[in-house]
Amino acid sequence: MQKVLKQLSVIIFLLQSGNITGQTTYPHDYFRLPVDITPSLSGSFGELRSNHFHSGIDFRTQGAEGKPVYASADGYVSRIRISPVGFGKAIYIEHPNGFTTVYAHVRNFKPSIQQYIIREQYRKESFDVDYYPEPKSIFVKKGEVIAWSGNSGSSGGPHLHYEIRRSSNQFPINPALFGIKITDNISPVIQRLKIYPADNYSSINNKSESMVFEASGSKGSYRLTTENPLSLSGTVAFGLQYYDLHDHSNLQLGIVSMDVFINAQLVYSHRIDQFSFDETRYVNAVIDYEELIRNKRRFVQTRILPNNPLKIYEVVKQNGVFDFSDPGLYQIRIVVTDSYGNQAMLDFTATGSPASSRPLFVPDTTGKNLFRHHQINSFTADKFIIELPLLALYDDIWFTSSERSPERETFSNVFEIHNTCTPVHRSYILKIKPSKLPEKLRSKSVIARKDDKNKWVSEGGHYEAGWVSTAVRSFGVFSVVVDTLAPVIAPVNIHPGKDISNQNTIALKINDEFSGIKTYHGSLNGQWILMDYDPKNESLVYMFDARLIKGENKFVLLVSDNVGNNARYEAKLMKQ
Repeated sequence: MQKVLKQLSVIIFLLQSGNITGQTTYPHDYFRLPVDITPSLSGSFGELRSNHFHSGIDFRTQGAEGKPVYASADGYVSRIRISPVGFGKAIYIEHPNGFTTVYAHVRNFKPSIQQYIIREQYRKESFDVDYYPEPKSIFVKKGEVIAWSGNSGSSGGPHLHYEIRRSSNQFPINPALFGIKITDNISPVIQRLKIYPADNYSSINNKSESMVFEASGSKGSYRLTTENPLSLSGTVAFGLQYYDLHDHSNLQLGIVSMDVFINAQLVYSHRIDQFSFDETRYVNAVIDYEELIRNKRRFVQTRILPNNPLKIYEVVKQNGVFDFSDPGLYQIRIVVTDSYGNQAMLDFTATGSPASSRPLFVPDTTGKNLFRHHQINSFTADKFIIELPLLALYDDIWFTSSERSPERETFSNVFEIHNTCTPVHRSYILKIKPSKLPEKLRSKSVIARKDDKNKWVSEGGHYEAGWVSTAVRSFGVFSVVVDTLAPVIAPVNIHPGKDISNQNTIALKINDEFSGIKTYHGSLNGQWILMDYDPKNESLVYMFDARLIKGENKFVLLVSDNVGNNARYEAKLMKQ
C-alpha cells in the first residue's frame, strides 16, 4: 500500500506539472541568470511572508553589495522605481516574448540609466519616483550589466530580488518554469501536522480542540512521533508546517504545492506558480493566522475560508474539510513539493467514527456581535466606532470589544478591538473620542496601537468634530496618543564650517520616534539636492555633484513628521 501511494503521488505530481506548463508555454533557455555567482537563494517563489506571497526569488550576494546585475534577455527598460521602502531601487525590463523581468533592492544602475532617473528625480524634486520611460527608448542586451546589487528599500540584507512577470497583467510567475536553474537536490522538511475539528460535534483523539503533532524523518519520508493510528470523529481539516532547502543555502525557503491523499484518493491540492498582486494578502486566509500570531509558526490549512478567492487550488474535496464519520482505518499521505520537483511525504493512519450526537462544546456568544464576512459591518459605542467594508474578513466572527481607563501617555480610554489573532483583509475606519485633549494638541493627535512588545505605535489619523479617526488593517488595542516631538537630525560627516574637500558625500541620520518621517528637503545654496533616503538605517546621503561649488556652500535640511512637527539643520561648508 505504501509503495502504491508513493507511486500514485509522483504520477499525480507529474500530471499536474504537465497540465500547468501545457496550458502555457514558458520559454526555456531564453532568460539567463541575473547574477554570475553560484546561485544561492534566501527567498523562493510563492513563499509565505507577512501579509503576502513572495513574488520572486531572492539571490544571495555573498553578504555584500556591488555585485553586477545582468539583463536576463534582450529588451527595453519599461519602468524604474525608486522608493525608500518596498523594492527600493528597482528596474523593469520588458522583453519581446511577452514577459517582464524585475531586479529589485539594487544599489545603483549603469551610468546611462542612472542619468535618466536622476534627471527625473530633479524634475520632480523627489527621491521617491516611479518613472516610465518612453517605450523602447532604453534598450538593453542579454548579459549586459544594468545595475549593481544592494540593500535598498525594505531589504533585510544585501541580496537581489528577481521576478519574471507576464507583461500584459504583471502577474509574477515562478522563474523555475522558465528554466532558471538552482542546484536543488534536497527534499523539503516537514515539521508538524495540525488537525482541526470542523464543527462542535467533531473530535481528535477524543478532544474537541485542535491538536498539533510533531513529525520526524528525513530525505523526504516523514511519520508522526505520536502513536498511530489517530482517532478522528466527524469532520476535520489539516494544517502542515514545513520548509525547503537547496544545495547552496541553509536558509529555510517555501514550497510550491501541497497534496493530500486519503486512502489513495487525492482530496486536496494547491500549487502556487503565479498569482495577482491584488490577491497576495489572501496569504492570511491560507495560513492558520492565529497560530502565526500566538506561536510564530506558519501552518498551511486545507480548509478554504469563505472569503478566499485564490486560484491556486486544483483539487478541493468538501472545501478542504474531510469526513471520517465512517468507521474504519484511513491511510493518509500529505505531499509537499518544491520548485524543482523534490518532494517530502508525511504518512499516518487514523481510525474514523461518527461525530458526537451532541455538541462537545458551546461557544459563549454573550455580549458579542455576529459579523458576516460578506456584509458591511459596523459597531458603535459611546467612545469608539468601527466601520468594516465588504469582504474585510475571511470568515464570520463573533465580534468583541472592551474598554479600560486611559494609560499615562494616552488621551482617551484604551480599547481592545476584537483580538490580534483574527486577520483583517481590507482597511476599516476606526474612530475614538479623546478625553481631556487640549485644543492646541488636536492637530498632533493620532490613533496608536499596542505592538507585540507592548509599545504604542502610530496608526496615523486626524482630529475632526470631537473624534480622532484613521484607517487600520488589524484588530488589537488602540488609544489616542499625541506627538509633540520634532524629528531628530544628526550629522554624520559634517559640522558648521567644515572643509569637505576630502570627502564626496554629505551624510546625516534622521528619525522620528512616533508618527514617523513624512517629508525631508535638502538644499545647497538655495537649490534642492537629491538625497538618498534609507529609513531602515535612518540614513540620508547626498553624493557630490556640480551643485556643490568651490568656496562656501550653505547646506540646509528641513524634516517634517506626520503631524507637522519640524526640524531644521543648517551649516556652512567649505570646498577648496
